[in-house]
Amino acid sequence: MIIKHVPMRSLRKSNVVSLVDYLTNTQGRQERVGEITLTNCQSDRHEAVSLEMLNTQSLNTRAQSDKTYHLIISFRPGEFPSAQTLRAIEDRVCHRLGFGAHQRVSVLHHDTNNVHLHLAINKIHPTRYTLHDPYKAYRAFGELCDSLEESFHLERDHHQVRKTSGENRASDMERQAGTESLIGWMQRGCLDELRSAHTWSALHQVLRQHGLAIQPRGQGLVITDGQGTFVRASSVARDLSMMSLERRLGRFEPPGIVETTKATRRYAATPVRSHMNTTALYERYQQDRLTRAQGRAVAMQEARTRKAHAMDAAKRAAQIKRDTIKLTMRGRITKKLLYATVSQTLRSDLRQIVDRHRRDCAAITARYTRLTWADWLRQQALAGDQEALRALRARDVSRGLTGDTITAVGTRLVDAVVGANQDHITKQGTIIYRVGLSAVRDDGTRLQVSREVTNDGIDAALRLAIQKYGTTIAVSGSDAFKTRVAQVAGRSHLTIRFDDARLEAQRQRHVRDLPRPSTAETLSATAPMQTAPPLTPPSDAMLRRLAEQERKRLQVIRTPTIRRFEARDEGRVRFGAVEMIEGRHFALVHRQDDRLVLAIDASTYERLKAFTRGRTLHLNASGSIRLGRGHRR
Repeated sequence: MIIKHVPMRSLRKSNVVSLVDYLTNTQGRQERVGEITLTNCQSDRHEAVSLEMLNTQSLNTRAQSDKTYHLIISFRPGEFPSAQTLRAIEDRVCHRLGFGAHQRVSVLHHDTNNVHLHLAINKIHPTRYTLHDPYKAYRAFGELCDSLEESFHLERDHHQVRKTSGENRASDMERQAGTESLIGWMQRGCLDELRSAHTWSALHQVLRQHGLAIQPRGQGLVITDGQGTFVRASSVARDLSMMSLERRLGRFEPPGIVETTKATRRYAATPVRSHMNTTALYERYQQDRLTRAQGRAVAMQEARTRKAHAMDAAKRAAQIKRDTIKLTMRGRITKKLLYATVSQTLRSDLRQIVDRHRRDCAAITARYTRLTWADWLRQQALAGDQEALRALRARDVSRGLTGDTITAVGTRLVDAVVGANQDHITKQGTIIYRVGLSAVRDDGTRLQVSREVTNDGIDAALRLAIQKYGTTIAVSGSDAFKTRVAQVAGRSHLTIRFDDARLEAQRQRHVRDLPRPSTAETLSATAPMQTAPPLTPPSDAMLRRLAEQERKRLQVIRTPTIRRFEARDEGRVRFGAVEMIEGRHFALVHRQDDRLVLAIDASTYERLKAFTRGRTLHLNASGSIRLGRGHRR
């Protein structure tokens, strides 16, 4: 695990309400936001808590620095800590940093290959109203990570600080934007030559050959590419600081004006190293970027023109009213009151015009957002561009899935998932599919069930593996995961074979041990009724047929998600409908936002036909149905 502080240098940009809104915003993805925890707050809603924290911050009028502490706790790929573990880790980290009594909001995010926990902590104490800012907290992060990994049996990570803050920011830019930073470009291209220079003249010559220049600024040195990009020399390497260079080369000497060495290389924000040729894709990206910039400029000019015309029209209308009052009205007091009314109306109209212009500008900015290279690739991959998806997966920073995974043995590949909806694509090229309460991740060679490992999720992952890799697959991970995979494969009657002989034997044993259908008990209003589950659960075709019927009944465009009933769905449900398909009987019930399908016998089907929609039923894990007090919603 890794702990990282995200500093906000400007007080003007520090806004706890905006930070909490960003962290809790799903951005249209079901798999982004997980558990939200509120600590040391009066309210139980995060929208109100952010205002509560803002109110506490307003009571400290002396602090001139950032009043919100943004912390990220990231876990290794394949690690999915439980809610209790996350809560314990959060408490220990906050107490170690001195924030144990402070207000905070923690949000778990699942939309990347690394599950990570965001903490928005109020630096202002809730009762003393003093600001607490941990001194050199990065020194405590490594110790915390070591102790937490040992306490909670997490995978070991590298915690030793080896990079400067500038190097860390450059690495973050390369990883998030997908393009080379000036620091990274210099470290890979000319750092050795700079270190081998024995005079200031030789150092300047090496820099000129790469289109760079070094100059003093403040108490140190900066390196510029001549196009407006500056980096501290010490951020490229510690031995390029002012003190180190002057100790090695003598007092700083500016570059000579007579030297005319031409640059043989120049820095450009090109894609980071990749295992595939992305030249054509990058040209498309640059063209799209230019089109967006031009479209934004045209739209902004049109918005400014509309604003100017609207303001001129409002002012002309006000002037006409004043002229009319001057010519038709009598009495100084009456004219004065009417003039004041016209002026007030004009000011109100101008404010509305300005507000409308600001909304238009915000909409234009959102429509023509300037995308980074990695974000553009992800956008194209979401639209179905397989080349863009391969480019994401070919980046050096992309790492495959680890942990409990289903692996390829065959070579057959497809792009669709059975019974699942594509939710998101990470910047590493991992496709995240939603399957009920679970999520299936696909990195191109491995499949992983994450968040909540349910039978539906494992079933979907196995069906996808059959489509992608054929009927022979491999399973890696813990013994508990392998046993559960074998159980689901056997009970779902999947045409599949595991390359592990022991796992294949478990699957075959589960196929042989499947229970035979039992006789259903008679349904009555006072006694519970039992459903006799058939040998096999409802097929995918039946689920699709029921989902299409629900869509037509609800008169919606998007087909609702319907899944099989599982033991975890026990509890109170609302009755939906009964259906008979291909001679078999099914009941459709609703549990919160989920639509569940139960296999029932003929007698139960006849009794449920008389039920009204919305009536409350109670299900236990075995499928036994008990009547409750019904109501219509």
